[in-house]
Formats: sequence, C-alpha cells, structure tokens
Amino acid sequence: MILTNCRLIPELTGGIMSEHGTITVEGGKIVSVSPEAYAGPEAAFDCGGRTLLPGLIDMHTHITLLSGVGENCKGDPLQFEVEAARQARYYLKHGFTTIRSCGEAYRVSNYIRDMINEGLLEGPTILSSGCTLYSSVAMKPSGIPGTDSFCDGPEEFTRGVRVEMAYGADQIKIYASGSAYNPTGAPLNPIMTDAEIKAATDAARMNNTYVAAHAHADSAIRACIANGVRTIEHATYLSEETLALLLQTEDCYLVPTLSAMYVNEQEPVMRQFWIDRLTPMLEASGANIERAYRAGAVIGFGTDSAPGRGQYENGVEFQYRKEYCHMADLEILLQATKVSAEILGLAGRKGELIAGADADLVLVDGKPDEDISVMYRRPEHVWKGGKQFV
Repeated sequence: MILTNCRLIPELTGGIMSEHGTITVEGGKIVSVSPEAYAGPEAAFDCGGRTLLPGLIDMHTHITLLSGVGENCKGDPLQFEVEAARQARYYLKHGFTTIRSCGEAYRVSNYIRDMINEGLLEGPTILSSGCTLYSSVAMKPSGIPGTDSFCDGPEEFTRGVRVEMAYGADQIKIYASGSAYNPTGAPLNPIMTDAEIKAATDAARMNNTYVAAHAHADSAIRACIANGVRTIEHATYLSEETLALLLQTEDCYLVPTLSAMYVNEQEPVMRQFWIDRLTPMLEASGANIERAYRAGAVIGFGTDSAPGRGQYENGVEFQYRKEYCHMADLEILLQATKVSAEILGLAGRKGELIAGADADLVLVDGKPDEDISVMYRRPEHVWKGGKQFV
C-alpha cells in the first residue's frame, strides 16, 4: 500500500517534513517514509494534502460500563463479552488504534485483546489490566462478578497481582485514593498504605510488568511515586512538593484524564450533582497538570472515557488540555502518540510514522500541530496494521 500527497509532521516522522510526502506499507508495517510525492506506476491512496498521523493512544480507558456498555447484561458474562467486542471496534473510528484498558468486569479486556490479536475481531491493540485491585474501603462490590479484586494488607495485594498475571494481565491497576465516580467516594482520601503499594509494585516487577495507580489525593500520589508505581492516573491534586519528587524519580509518569470530568448526565438533578462534584476537580487538575507540564514532567494521554459519549465525539481530552492546561498544540499531539508509546514501552512500534513501525495511520483534515481543534472531530480515515477501517 502506498499513501501519497500527505502532510507529514517532522516530530512524528523522525525529522521528515513534507506537504506532499509518501508512506509505503508492506505486511502491516511502514517500510519507508519520503518527503516526495509518489510518481510510480502502482496505484496510491491520495491523501489530498491532509495531515497523516500515527494511530492515537488512549492510556486510560474502560471498554465497558463507561458508556453504558454491559449495563443490560449483568450476570451474563457471554453477552457482556459480545457487547465489549462491539464497543472495542468503535475506538478505531475515532483514530485510537492502541488503548490501555484500566480494569474491566469479568476481565473481559483480556479476552477481547486475545481475539483481536488472533484476527477474530476488529479493534485496537489492547493492553489489558484485567481486574482492578482495590482495598475493601473503596466501595461495595458493584454487583458485576469479577469487576474488582478486593485486597487488604501487603500479602493480599501480592496475591492479587499474581492472580491477575495468571489470568493474562499486561499491567496491574490499583486504586490508591477514593473515586470521584463513586457518589460516596472521597477522592481526597488515600485508601492504600505504603506497604500495600510496594507489595503490588514488587509483585508486578517480578512478573516483568508495572503498576498504574488511580490517585487523586496528593498524599496518595506521593506514596505511589515513592513506592515504585510507573504511571499515576489522574493526579488531580498534585502539589508542588510531590511534583518535585516526581521529577527526581526515574520511570514514573503522569496520565491525567481531564475529560473524565466532562458531564454527560442530562437528568437535571443528577446533572447538577455531577457538575458540582466534578467541576472543582477539573479546575484543580487543570492548574496542577499545567504546573507539571511547564516543569517538564513526562505526560501521557488518557481519557477515562470511551466511544459513545461526548468526550470521544468532541475530542474533549484534546480540548481540555488546551483550555485548562494551556499546553502547546504540538505537545498535546505528541502526548497522544509518541510520548504515550514511549511510556508504554512501545517506542519504535507505535506512536510514530517511521520505518519498522506498525502501519497504524490516521488522516485528519487540517493541521493539528498548529490548531489542535482539528482533533475535536473524527478523522477522515483510519488504518490499523495497514488495513483501512474508516
């Protein structure tokens, strides 16, 4: 496959800049990138001068429940899997060709991942966390068997990690602070001890993987940084003191999810409840993440959202990083591609248009490196592994 007449951004192509470049794909991989327009005898896809990007990466999403997927089939794991399989494909329509699932009921993302990898389903590359590990103070069980694994004490968290690895998790997800989406949760409260966090990270490291930690509270963020967590999810109330510790710590990164504070609820009473609960968190997160950004912290791209809701349809994560964190357009684009690939250990394979990388490609109408609002709408075309889906 040959794509030509495409605008290329040098920060995403190993330095190649062009208004009419050419990408050649064979066997699902990029084999060459040229600044010149193609003039050979083979048929080529004409990109019409639009910008070609590497596939987008969402480092924090949930295939089920966020968009109501699976709500109608609690207690029926097979139907739940059918709905999850249907939902997984929708990520591609929005240009997200790689996602990290941060906890699913029935560990369904493990199985959807495997079916996609074997060619049985269409969908993004999935890095699956299996079940989330909570302390029992977090919340009552949701009523869906296997959504959460409740642990108390270092030994139980060690065992929890080992169980998730036995079921095929790619990484481990823990809850270090209370949850905003639990109406009775307390986001400012830490809910794991240092010893519990360290037990989880030690067990993950023994299995050649890492821990991603939900952490709103500053004390929880600091405990995660100090005890070996690789990615801090949300990081809403990150303080200057804790940021200083982060900047001194190797292999620890922020994955803010500002679009999670976008309110989809339309019923008036509940809508006002969520606006009152989430808007202060959005404002705090925006200010704190902007400070981290300006200090040079490495920041990945996550949404804590999913297709089917306003966040994906309107590119809210791109929008909020611009409006609340005042990030440069190019930097936001890099976070959603190259930077997230590097954090996930996928550098050279994902997140760039370079020879040898997977042919995950997104064509957009506009110049998102100069005007990020281009990313507030669906892309024109999407390829995953060289196969066109949109």
